[in-house]
Amino acid sequence: MIVWLASYPKSGNTWIRSLIANYLSNNEGNPLENIYKIKSFPKPFYFKNLVKEDLIKKDPIQLFKYFIPAQKILNKDNKFHILKTHNVWGSIRGHEFSNKQNSVGAIYVVRDPRAIAVSQAFHQNISFEESVNLLLNENRITPDLKIYYEARSSWGNNVISWFNSPLSKLKIRYEDLTEDPERHLREILKFLNFFLEKKIPIIDNKIKETIKICSFKNLSINERKYGFKERMGDAYFFRKGIKDDWKTNLSLELIKKIEQKYKKEMTQLNYL
Repeated sequence: MIVWLASYPKSGNTWIRSLIANYLSNNEGNPLENIYKIKSFPKPFYFKNLVKEDLIKKDPIQLFKYFIPAQKILNKDNKFHILKTHNVWGSIRGHEFSNKQNSVGAIYVVRDPRAIAVSQAFHQNISFEESVNLLLNENRITPDLKIYYEARSSWGNNVISWFNSPLSKLKIRYEDLTEDPERHLREILKFLNFFLEKKIPIIDNKIKETIKICSFKNLSINERKYGFKERMGDAYFFRKGIKDDWKTNLSLELIKKIEQKYKKEMTQLNYL
């Protein structure tokens, strides 16, 4: 069965992937390479012999029709899978992202949308205004590897869709994770153990070591030394990881644009 590691892009999903993956790898090997032990969905290998690429090249939305069939095939091995996604929990053209027959839980990481706007702008090498417009775009469907698309929608729709999903959920604010990563990694491991017969040993010293290895400083050093596949544009993927750099980067107009659109959600999440 599947537990999703879900978020809107640039919310801290990759950092949590690194924490989980390196802990489960006993903190051995390249911490950036270990991240890929938690795979992303969708990717081409999930759809091998299921749908021809020519079909989705003509109409990429056709891919969504095969999300649940691909998950059924994956789950035939009767193993536990942690998969990363930025997709909304919902349907596209009547085709659901997933269901309770294939998914049992979700770890959802949420981040202040004002901070996302800044991080996303640097990551994609676009203006802050373009980044804010992407953040607000409810029809945002973004390709990965050109034709394998995710329905990311807007920040608000993405958050609400997962918060309202029928799965067991662990919700984590990125800002809280930065304040106390040790506590939140422990919560994540406990949450994963809820679905496992063979429990993950939760060892304090190992948690501390994982936090050190997966610090932004260390991941940034490794990215500069070895590179990182998910980097786009000129900015490094692990750029800063700080909470409030939107205060010095975003114009008052753009800040108000985000706050007015998501006043209810940001208030509930203590961002306002």
